[in-house]
Amino acid sequence: MQAIILKSNPGTRFRFGEALGAYTEELNNAQKTTSDYLHSDTLWSALVNAWALACPDSLENFLLACSNGEFKLSSAFYCVEYKEDKVFFMPKPVSLNLFKTDEPKRLKRVHFISKGVWEQGILPDDWFDNNQCTLLQNETIVALKTEISEQIKLFEIVTNHKNRARDVSNREDAFYYETDLFLLSGKNYITNWYFLIENNLPEDLKSDFLTAMQTLIHFGIGGERSSGCGSLTNFHELNYILEITDYKYQASVSLIAPQKNDLTENSFYRVIKRGGRFLERGKSLPMIQMLLEGAVLETNIEGQIVKLNDQPPILRYGLNLSIPLHNNFINNVL
Repeated sequence: MQAIILKSNPGTRFRFGEALGAYTEELNNAQKTTSDYLHSDTLWSALVNAWALACPDSLENFLLACSNGEFKLSSAFYCVEYKEDKVFFMPKPVSLNLFKTDEPKRLKRVHFISKGVWEQGILPDDWFDNNQCTLLQNETIVALKTEISEQIKLFEIVTNHKNRARDVSNREDAFYYETDLFLLSGKNYITNWYFLIENNLPEDLKSDFLTAMQTLIHFGIGGERSSGCGSLTNFHELNYILEITDYKYQASVSLIAPQKNDLTENSFYRVIKRGGRFLERGKSLPMIQMLLEGAVLETNIEGQIVKLNDQPPILRYGLNLSIPLHNNFINNVL
């Protein structure tokens, strides 16, 4: 497995839309909300669009390879370059929401844990021990004290009201809200995005993948690039090794569109609705239910790529990419 770090300038702003449901005039303004990280279906769509521009002759082969499970990617999460080390954060496993603790409200507030916490199976009661862990981002992110020893802020979400520049006389949508996410940096750290891939593509498609990534960097992701939103500067690929050898369960790091009979009674997951994008008046894409990142799975399910529309052809990525889960994160809730 490899990790790809998406580099951007400190303070770069991003906006990742959330599902708003079927089209209505009230929900016309998709700019008023943003996810606080980049879901795998959006990331894959951006990669496919970049591939179509950079390597159109091999696009169908890439889509077929994805359908066959030869290429998988995760959602994009936070990677903090702290002093001389990189600290990777991943979604909290859903199973830990059932963990019995004296701090249930604080546990619920945590969304991400560091790679070190994940590998060592550090349980929630120790997350709130200042000698072992550091709580970040208003106690929504947990790192080992040995990974990050000071209070830092990884990102900030800001909502501003704006007026449309064009002539909007007698239009009710002249005034709107825009919500953006800003990646932050400080004296000892820089925050970037990263995502994981399993790349078993043939050599010619591996080469095209790197070309498509360069195009993705050029165009950016998340918001209007003409205003500087979503701009990226470079990407860096490195091997990603998770030091967990003895495990019974896995946890997803991507959104999953499960196939029939994929899930077992011992699976733990949350569901999110995705889709609903406006196509034309009176017509929107269908919405589908997907498993949110952090789903705990007894078996390594495949998921699927769902066809949402024929003309134009529109696909939603829902393949499962999962990583080993420390036994501590499941033994204490079964």
